[in-house]
Amino acid sequence: MREILRFRQRSAAYVLRQTPSGPEVLVILHQDSPEAGVQVPGGGALPHETIGEAAIREALEETGVRGLVFGEVLGNKLARGDEYPDGYQVTSYSWLRTEDSRDAWDHTITSADEDCGMRMRCEFRPVASAGIDWDMDVYLERALRGFEVGLPVALPQK
Repeated sequence: MREILRFRQRSAAYVLRQTPSGPEVLVILHQDSPEAGVQVPGGGALPHETIGEAAIREALEETGVRGLVFGEVLGNKLARGDEYPDGYQVTSYSWLRTEDSRDAWDHTITSADEDCGMRMRCEFRPVASAGIDWDMDVYLERALRGFEVGLPVALPQK
């Protein structure tokens, strides 16, 4: 008999942009919690959202980055722990494209959840030296490959 695994669904986003010196990824630093390290935008998906919608919403909510375009879903990471309501959490990683020209800025989250009021330092860093913590860079190289070949590819119109 199959067991149904209940879990908390999260979405995380690699927000990528191209610069003359090469591709960069957007990272966030929690100004009030430096122990959180260097992260990428992400958080809980809402019941009605697709993974891509959640990735865009979380990136916008946590950073205020402008002009996001969805690239693709890259993969999932399963975590087990007592801190998760059902004992498990699945984080689905995606990449997004932007042409936002800001290199670094401060952002305060405005949302309807417990993140409201959190202060973030947002920085674009070269992909090769982004310094992302917590194994959140697990799909970064795969994201870069899709970004560099120009995904998403528009389907021909009939």
